[in-house]
Amino acid sequence: MNHTQNKGNCEKQVKTVYYEWLRLIACFLVIFNHLKGYVLYQNATGIKQAGYMVISIITKINVPLFFMVSGALLLERQEDIITVLKKRVSRVCLVILLFSLGIYVECFLYALAQGRTYEFTLKRFLYGIFARNLDETGSYWYLYAYLGFLFLLPFMQKLAKQMSRSDFTALVILRFMLLSVLPICNTFLQVAGAEKISVSGEFSIPLAVTAALFYPLAGYYLDHKIDVQDFAGKIKGISVAVIAGIGISCLCVYLNGAADETYIPLFDYLLAMVMFLAVKYAATVRFPKLSAGKAAEIACFLGSLTFGIYLLDHYFKLIFYNSYEKLAEHFMPSLLTSLGWCVISMFLGGSVTLLLKRIPLFQKIL
Repeated sequence: MNHTQNKGNCEKQVKTVYYEWLRLIACFLVIFNHLKGYVLYQNATGIKQAGYMVISIITKINVPLFFMVSGALLLERQEDIITVLKKRVSRVCLVILLFSLGIYVECFLYALAQGRTYEFTLKRFLYGIFARNLDETGSYWYLYAYLGFLFLLPFMQKLAKQMSRSDFTALVILRFMLLSVLPICNTFLQVAGAEKISVSGEFSIPLAVTAALFYPLAGYYLDHKIDVQDFAGKIKGISVAVIAGIGISCLCVYLNGAADETYIPLFDYLLAMVMFLAVKYAATVRFPKLSAGKAAEIACFLGSLTFGIYLLDHYFKLIFYNSYEKLAEHFMPSLLTSLGWCVISMFLGGSVTLLLKRIPLFQKIL
């Protein structure tokens, strides 16, 4: 989540306002991903189950979109490792330290209020930071993955600029074979009662399968080496591919048992890339007013808050969510309850982020 350039993007280059629309979509879906609405398909049947599956499948483009925006922004630059360490890595490390500490303290106070014992020591905190196993910090996995990307950023910047169409196509095909075709084959082998295919753990193609490497490269390539005008001309074929991907994902989830979440992100890379191009096309070609005037101001303002919203969501969830859910489900279905929480969390998180940005330290890291 590279948010240090939001203001500059919106003031200097109108065309990059679509980054902010993408961030807002991704942020909303990240929050939804951790709510009951995301797993409703697991206990539903028939058409309703299929509908919930589709919602969950679309939800999985959340983190890929964040990585793609970061790649589009950062990989066009040329920075040495010292600059990256000082400017970017230090910032993310500080964010992890401060916001993990905040949740750790919140969990301790919550346990104290309930009369429960809770291990609250410096050793537990430090070990928990490195292992990312402190209570209620699971959603911060993205920050650790993003750190890995940043350490490789100078190398990735050189690689991205040299990447040709055939290079990117090869990466997509490799991801398709390893993360889509193989799981699909194993699904049907299991149905047939045959042994699943296993690939040696020593065999690895990080640029194709590691999210923190593949998606930034995808974001850079789609943004800087694809003419978005061509997107409209290929919309029919793209739509067929998206519908087929969603349909196959639903089928695999159904055949493997709805409790198995493994097959929900079967084609998340396809949906994320299409969403990236669709938003860019909408904001720059089809509806250019989305990238100018008041709409651009709103997008830039809200987009600048998404990092803080993501970091603060679990704080509010720990305090308010259970009470909210019990109350809300008396009046509306679980899906709407979850969607309602996304709006509430973004409002609360955005408001607190605005306040935190008045503090010099937080102003630099948020």
